[in-house]
Amino acid sequence: MNVVVLEDEPLVAQKIMEHIKTLRPGWTLHGPIPSVRETKEWLKVNPPPGLIIADIQLSDGISIDLLASFKHTSPVIFITAFDQYAIRAFKINSIDYILKPVDINDLKEAFEKFERQNQFQIANLHALFDYVNKTPSRRVYKENFLITHGQNSQLIAQHEVVYFLKEELVFLVHTNLKRYVTDFRSLDEIEELVDPDTYFRTNRQFLVHRKSITGFKSNTNGTLTLSLKFAQQPPISVSREKGTAFKKWFEEN
Repeated sequence: MNVVVLEDEPLVAQKIMEHIKTLRPGWTLHGPIPSVRETKEWLKVNPPPGLIIADIQLSDGISIDLLASFKHTSPVIFITAFDQYAIRAFKINSIDYILKPVDINDLKEAFEKFERQNQFQIANLHALFDYVNKTPSRRVYKENFLITHGQNSQLIAQHEVVYFLKEELVFLVHTNLKRYVTDFRSLDEIEELVDPDTYFRTNRQFLVHRKSITGFKSNTNGTLTLSLKFAQQPPISVSREKGTAFKKWFEEN
């Protein structure tokens, strides 16, 4: 894990680095960085570290001010001789707050606290990933269509639809063979709402319900002509480009 140390006092920085190497020899250390300016530059060009160990009072300013304004997600252990910063520190994604002189046992407790929180977050992420992977995505598709004719309105269930037809307007063709004007502006708009396992866009004009199709005829030009259970006119063709996809959809659904 990458850890960056912000500290402007060389002897203190050396002691902190030694403590970290003793407590967590596998961690990769960066720093010590002595100033707000250098810290800002480092954070700009490096990926967020796994942990920041920061003296609050750096050589040219307060690290809390930088970390509060800088968009980062790294947890922070603050180290300082001034306890008046404690409340502000804990608003900056802080794990712990250690007063100088730094005792190795205080640092050890802070690391253990960090690791407990980190393990809890990882466990929650794993649980979330397991839930997402095991839970099938269930999208709700449009099942009913409101049709208005004159002053009357009615709901038509999706299983009563033979197909949608786009001419100047978009029509719903019912199993009773009547055509109803819809409020849709395009077949693209309907395609976004309906189940693709139930409806197939055969060409620019038609979006056809699976249960209304009884079969199809292959034409010499590579197109297909559908046979419908409810309506035979006008003939509905599947474009040559969509022929293979239609055959697969028709067989599987």
